[in-house]
Amino acid sequence: MKNNRFVFLDGIRGIASLFVLTRHTNSFWNLEIHRCYLAVDIFFILSGYVIAHAYDKKIITKSIEKKDFILIRLIRLYPVFLLSLVGCIAVLIQTGTAFDSENIKNTFAVIALTSIFIPLHFHGEKALFPLNGPYWSLFYELVGNLIYVIIRPVLTNIILLLIVVISGVLLAIVSYAHQNLDAGFFFSTKSFIAGFTRSIFGIFAGILLHRHHELLQKSFLKNISPWVSIFIVTITLLIPNANHFNWIIDLGVVIFIYPICVIIGSNNAATRFEWFLLALGSASYPIYVLHKPFGDFISNLVHENERLYSPYSGILLTIILILTSMLIEKYYDIPLRKKINQIRLKYK
Repeated sequence: MKNNRFVFLDGIRGIASLFVLTRHTNSFWNLEIHRCYLAVDIFFILSGYVIAHAYDKKIITKSIEKKDFILIRLIRLYPVFLLSLVGCIAVLIQTGTAFDSENIKNTFAVIALTSIFIPLHFHGEKALFPLNGPYWSLFYELVGNLIYVIIRPVLTNIILLLIVVISGVLLAIVSYAHQNLDAGFFFSTKSFIAGFTRSIFGIFAGILLHRHHELLQKSFLKNISPWVSIFIVTITLLIPNANHFNWIIDLGVVIFIYPICVIIGSNNAATRFEWFLLALGSASYPIYVLHKPFGDFISNLVHENERLYSPYSGILLTIILILTSMLIEKYYDIPLRKKINQIRLKYK
């Protein structure tokens, strides 16, 4: 778990995933954390930073081919994604939706296309991915990854800066148009633009930060404890609804605060809580894609009586999901990805 890991960035990712969990399992908590949707933006920035760290030099030196990069990214996402898709199908069976004669064709079409990360629109459905809402960010992350690897040979510092600046301006327009950055997960032109802009800014801002991380870490930021980055990200996700000021707050957080937090957090200072931060990071992706079907399945079983025990039911759900996600990564995700990569290299 420790090799090539940014311990505090893992902690940020893990905490952000817990905020997303509360958003989609509200009945277990009986509370609303208004700005938890910004967790996705920190995910995109972290993704760009870590991808640049792992693959930027390999791609430019051609020690890894473009198709291999895309395949590696798919392998990284797919085992746990497939497990969550099975969970979504279990919820459909539980509710009887899978056997609804009026919707059965749509249901099978959605399952088939969702399994290959492709959204499907049909009458009466607004969500980009009806089976599991959080899939929308995986879709845009893969789109961003594809664009990155295609343009990497010409991605000079100037071009990279231009992409970040232009997407930042578009992000400001999106934030103003929606009056916040809680957008990108519906099947509409406006939503597509929002999701694409959020992902492109985040991913390429993360790449830009990594390219200049040595210079940035030599600045005044090097004297700041990386724990500060975790604290600040947590505080930003807890900022309450500010009505007409939401779009300005969201924009400032994503464009200025989160990049600074990533630079501070990338300083891997020694900590006795390293095991905890790594565990949170390891659990973050399974939590992100599994919490919605898992929460829905439990809620259907108890007929939403979890509200009677909130927020204790939410705390219990979180503990179970963290432990389950750690076990999934250790005994299912890592071994399966290792096996798939061995097969990939064998037949390369």
